[in-house]
Amino acid sequence: MVDNIVGFKYNNMRVRYRFLDDFSYWEKIMHMIEKENYRNNYNIYCSSIVNVYKGKDKTVFIKEICLKSFSCFYDMLISQKNTNYREAGCRYFPYWLYYILKKHNCSNDTVQIYKTLLNTYVYYMRVSSTFCTEYVNKLTNEQLEDLISIYNTYKCIKKTETNDASQNNNEYCITLKKIIDKYQESIIQKDHDRAKLQKCTTEINNKQEIGCSCRSNIVNTIATTIILTLLILLFLLFMFKYTSYGSLLCHKIKRIRKKLDNISNIRNIRKRTELPINMLNSGIYDMLYNQS
Repeated sequence: MVDNIVGFKYNNMRVRYRFLDDFSYWEKIMHMIEKENYRNNYNIYCSSIVNVYKGKDKTVFIKEICLKSFSCFYDMLISQKNTNYREAGCRYFPYWLYYILKKHNCSNDTVQIYKTLLNTYVYYMRVSSTFCTEYVNKLTNEQLEDLISIYNTYKCIKKTETNDASQNNNEYCITLKKIIDKYQESIIQKDHDRAKLQKCTTEINNKQEIGCSCRSNIVNTIATTIILTLLILLFLLFMFKYTSYGSLLCHKIKRIRKKLDNISNIRNIRKRTELPINMLNSGIYDMLYNQS
């Protein structure tokens, strides 16, 4: 396709397909028109352009296509709806016309027949030249194919029930649903795997954070202990040097040390006196043993 939908810029897509929500309104209008009896005053205009129709039965073009088309154009003109509804009708009409012509194997001529029908109606009815003509004169077969595919997909997704002759597309919707389900399952599985990976990554990060936190707590505890010890030592040093409590404490320490020294001296004296006595006792024992 020359003007493929994939290549459209976002703004062009939004302008061209912003009327899809209003197509269902015109589907109902066309269904009502198909049940009406048409006025014969359009016959002369339809007969003048019958050659644009390549089908075998020309009466099909006049009665089933041209008269219904002119009635649709008339409803667009007198529509009390806002301008958006009228523009949606201009865009929906070739969608409807495509499936009517498809029944007679003339769907390839949809765009050309649409242009001929609209220009004829505008000319004979003396309608403003801006009525749908700006859209139809720029319409191409490729754009129509895109519109048909997009709207059929739109209806399948929206599950819109219509009475249009083109709505025998259950097979299309079923096939589309299978494709969507297939890729949706793949997407769900990928999302599941991604979520699982993120969960594992989060757990690993949490464990690493816990390990770092534990190591950090140990370091903090050791540092705190050292700091407290230094503070206590500094406090004691200050007490010794710059307060009266220091001299009292030194005096008490000296008294305790003196007592400990006295006790140690007494023990040493006892050890020295015990040694000669032991030696004397040993000599007496030897003398008595030898005499015997």
